[in-house]
Amino acid sequence: METILNFSLIIHIISGFTALTSGLIVFILKKGNKQHKKIGRVFFYAMLMVIVSALLISVLKQNLFLFMIAIFSLYMNYSGYRSIQNKTLKPNSLDWIVLGIGALNMIGMIYSLNIVLMIFGGISISLVIGDIRIFIKTTRGLPIPRMAWLRRHIGMMMGTYIATVTAFIVTAGPRTEWYSSIQPQWLPWILPSLVLTPMIMYYTKKYASKK
Repeated sequence: METILNFSLIIHIISGFTALTSGLIVFILKKGNKQHKKIGRVFFYAMLMVIVSALLISVLKQNLFLFMIAIFSLYMNYSGYRSIQNKTLKPNSLDWIVLGIGALNMIGMIYSLNIVLMIFGGISISLVIGDIRIFIKTTRGLPIPRMAWLRRHIGMMMGTYIATVTAFIVTAGPRTEWYSSIQPQWLPWILPSLVLTPMIMYYTKKYASKK
């Protein structure tokens, strides 16, 4: 058991650093070019390894908080990448399964009464409801907003990167003096969301609205 846990921690650290670095590069690069697509795939698969290792660690340590955060990241990471592969946004069975998992996790986060999980659960509400509406419309052959796939891709992938930055801050932060002075203590968990969420709106307007 200890060996599996240590191996999972190593994979989690390596893939986390890869996701943090590649995500920053994608953030800076011009969107839509070949470099963006290549490094974007690196970010997606690195995050996938982060999530899988986090799920394994959460089970071994019986850490429900980490488990829910990992599922939250899985939902966004998959949905953002899937939007590029399926621009019609017409769902298949796996899309519905991931959405269902995301919805159940959303309920769990809200009812946990943990302020951090409740905040992320609140974010999940808008994401889940948005996906349900789009999936129902595309399944019935009804029209959806133009460039909906790009809006979804930008929002979900940048949301995944925010999760990566958050994990880095709350993991490395306690080793620094400034971190202990931050009040309330849950603020570092939502600070990346407060700072980077406006960037989601900026890039959505710049690329999706423009097209």
